[in-house]
Amino acid sequence: MSHITSAFTDAVHDSQFCFRRLLKAMSEPGTLVELDRCHGFGAMMPATSQVLLAMADNSTPLWLSPSFLQDNTAIQNIHFHTGAATNAASEQAAFAVVALDDMPTIKLDELAFNLGNEEYPDRSTTLVIETDSLSSGHQFKLTGPGIKDERCIQLGELSSDIKNILLAQGEAFPLGLDLIFVSAEQVVAIPRSTSVEAM
Repeated sequence: MSHITSAFTDAVHDSQFCFRRLLKAMSEPGTLVELDRCHGFGAMMPATSQVLLAMADNSTPLWLSPSFLQDNTAIQNIHFHTGAATNAASEQAAFAVVALDDMPTIKLDELAFNLGNEEYPDRSTTLVIETDSLSSGHQFKLTGPGIKDERCIQLGELSSDIKNILLAQGEAFPLGLDLIFVSAEQVVAIPRSTSVEAM
């Protein structure tokens, strides 16, 4: 049985809107932006679905955490609306998406996500992580390009391996992972050029 649901009402303009919001989030690390153009696919948060709608197409290899791989509605809608494959190995993924339900158990530090290379650092994996809040929980201080002095953020309750990935941000620049944290319709980005300290 098909579980296809609606996506953007105006595919072109809504996609452009989300892309511009994501560009702002990446160019101003730690800045909270809202993606409110459609509902989530299956158990996927609305902003997670909109990141994929704006950024993925049929040439985009996706890695999904176990909960999403078992979510037929999410899988069918990703395939239908973006054409992206959802069975990429971690080291080949352009985007890797972690469900909130998988946060406590997944071992991201054991997965070989692509950090890019010196010739093509921009080919690294972008890690999209669902969290329970972007206004409470673990606090971090960000510094680096796009930030005047410093910016303080909260990222909800995070697993220890995600905190380890966060605290390693900026150390291997220009290599490294770009991180996008999602909670409901809210998004915060922490690109690989940003340095992160726990508070």
